[in-house]
Amino acid sequence: MSIDFCKIIIFPLDARIGKVRRTASLLYKKHGEDAELYWKQVIAANRKHLIRIGLTAEQQHEQLSGFSRAVQQELNSIATLWDGGVA
Repeated sequence: MSIDFCKIIIFPLDARIGKVRRTASLLYKKHGEDAELYWKQVIAANRKHLIRIGLTAEQQHEQLSGFSRAVQQELNSIATLWDGGVA
């Protein structure tokens, strides 16, 4: 008899609203290489955390993709607000 185990992620990256908003806010203020470097640092730190808690490569990818989408949505919201509501 084999038993399959699963991991429940109580706080998935895309649901960490404060982290998403902070990342988007800082990223919005950066441009070019500074923005790219910051984003790589954020992703590397999040990946390190996901590895530490034992997620598989596929689960890490899912979490990081969700976080990326959430940050992009927040960036779109920030841009709309800063541009006077014109998208």
